[in-house]
Amino acid sequence: MNARKHYQAGLAHYVLNVSAKNIIQAREHFERAAELGYADACYFLGRMFLLGDGVSKDEEKAIMYFSDGRSSAKCGYALGLAYQGGFGVKKDEKKAEELFEKHYPDLLEEAKANDTVSKHLVGACLYYGHGVKPSILQAIEWFQQGAKDAYADSFYMLGLIHETVDEKNPQTDKAIEYYEGAARQGHPYAEYALGTIYLEKKIWPKAIHYYERAAKQNYDLAAFSLAMYYREREPKKPEKAYEWFLAAAKQGHREAEYYAGLYNQLGRGTTKNIKQAVFWYERAALKKEKNALYHLALILMHSQKKPDSQIRRLLEQAAVLEHPHAQYNLAVMYQKGDGVDQDLRKAFLWYEKAAKADLDIAQYNLGMLYLQGLGTEKDVRKARTLLENAAEQGLEVAEEMLHTIDNYDTLKKSPWQS
Repeated sequence: MNARKHYQAGLAHYVLNVSAKNIIQAREHFERAAELGYADACYFLGRMFLLGDGVSKDEEKAIMYFSDGRSSAKCGYALGLAYQGGFGVKKDEKKAEELFEKHYPDLLEEAKANDTVSKHLVGACLYYGHGVKPSILQAIEWFQQGAKDAYADSFYMLGLIHETVDEKNPQTDKAIEYYEGAARQGHPYAEYALGTIYLEKKIWPKAIHYYERAAKQNYDLAAFSLAMYYREREPKKPEKAYEWFLAAAKQGHREAEYYAGLYNQLGRGTTKNIKQAVFWYERAALKKEKNALYHLALILMHSQKKPDSQIRRLLEQAAVLEHPHAQYNLAVMYQKGDGVDQDLRKAFLWYEKAAKADLDIAQYNLGMLYLQGLGTEKDVRKARTLLENAAEQGLEVAEEMLHTIDNYDTLKKSPWQS
């Protein structure tokens, strides 16, 4: 079998008129084609690793394949996408545009010579404005040509366009038709899109069916959506939620890493394992997942007599990301001088942020700062408003303080809540 035939066999197992998708065989054929000098095969090898399509995501490996196939306009276009998004390389929009402009004419020439993949990529260039003035109508024409050749990606893009081109009147039925054309070939993005459509329609069995098909191809969004379905819709099946959170976490999904940590910490759907909880929290925290940062701080707080600089850093990172409980706990530390130098002004600022998120205890403590003029100027009117807000949420100590606020200065001051 020569290089071109290996390439065509790879397409037939992967994205072009596929009867039974087989990533392993597709990859083997593409690798053999690449070894024999067929540069276009490197585009699909790189794409598999960039998207995590049937393999674990590996952006560096994707860039290696795209670079190996640099004589291919398809690989040149893919490198443009990598620079545009900062995937495996440093983000460089100027470099991306140079690559798009350089390779668009070659893609267009190949498309006119009946190269199905290039037909689709020309459509993508026109749709996104990569190296050419955007034109959705021309893009649709090229995608339709790709779909006529039974190219799965073109079916998917036509589905996406019909679903999103008019937000007020989405052509959902037509979108489903095109998505199904791609899904029949095992296209994970189309399967995920169908799952989401049926989830919104509350047709749960179909939603689960398509999400599972996509998730089994290592599509992290589909696995995460399945996990959230079981978490919210079937809470009596925590083991199913954990199964899919874990699957998505292993693919590097940030929120799934947090939930994998949470389920291990609580022993929900799996055996309680604090070591594993910390492992997943740390992975998510490296990606600035605020809930993971906060829970890591809590675990440390419960294991130590007094907060330290590590706890402060974790809380600060979560607080900057607008986590109200982290903001509140950080405020308490600054108010008490617990693990940090006492700073009532900083306490006031963090309580203020948490209070704006309607955290009742933060509203109470902020009200008390206003009432006593600590960290800010005394303002009884603002104090009363904050205490009323906290009381409306059922905070008893706030209700009690409202009864004595007018005589506060002559009565014994209430202890701070922490």
